[in-house]
Amino acid sequence: MKRHVVFALAVGHAACAGGRTTPHLDGRDVDGRDSDGPVAIDASPDAPPGAQPYAHTIAIDGTDDFAVADRFATTSTAYAARVSWDAQNVYVGYAGPDLDPAALDTSSKWLFAYLDLDPGAGTGSTTSVTYNTQHATFPAGFGAELYARWKCDGTFHSLERYQAPSWTADATVVPAAQAGTYVELAIPRSVLGSATTIGLVTWMINEKQSFEGSFAGLYAGNFTDGYAMALPITTYLKIDFAAARAPNDAANQAP
Repeated sequence: MKRHVVFALAVGHAACAGGRTTPHLDGRDVDGRDSDGPVAIDASPDAPPGAQPYAHTIAIDGTDDFAVADRFATTSTAYAARVSWDAQNVYVGYAGPDLDPAALDTSSKWLFAYLDLDPGAGTGSTTSVTYNTQHATFPAGFGAELYARWKCDGTFHSLERYQAPSWTADATVVPAAQAGTYVELAIPRSVLGSATTIGLVTWMINEKQSFEGSFAGLYAGNFTDGYAMALPITTYLKIDFAAARAPNDAANQAP
């Protein structure tokens, strides 16, 4: 089953849903598929001055072709995140059990990707949207202007824009595709305006009454999985579109 959305995700069993599997960050997905894709431009952390900016194009087709340099551990051992970009899109992918629409309670589970278009400037929303009784508080210097969401039963996804003091639906259609326990989306850079540096936080929730919880946050150790009325997200990925650094280079972790 495939759906069109711009945002790439591969997911394992939800941390708040019980059993976990261990994602492979050495070139295979959680389900064992070999998914290394060609990196369009060499983005070695040791790239010499003047090296070309990092770029890796992802086909939004439900097949994981993120490179090893695009892969991240999350707060849940059963889930792995992927992030990459090129001149047209920012790509987000997740792998894990709750990305399979047939998994338990997927109608109440969500994947979120919040974007700060001017990290450090102090603009945008400092908290996420509340789902049932849960919301997140963002790290120092992070204020969100956009967020993409994917409902884990595969029935709905959208891009939302912050217009203080509230969020409204953006007309942009975010290409996305899901297969098995993997989801990927592409967020068009055209919605980012003139931003040359952005911040990104991603995580998942279950909003079901009596089973609420947050999990699978980008960067292991970002927060403690489980229920939190105000989830304290402590770190984010800072993307510099002009830099040669690979996405998972430690220098991109902020603040």
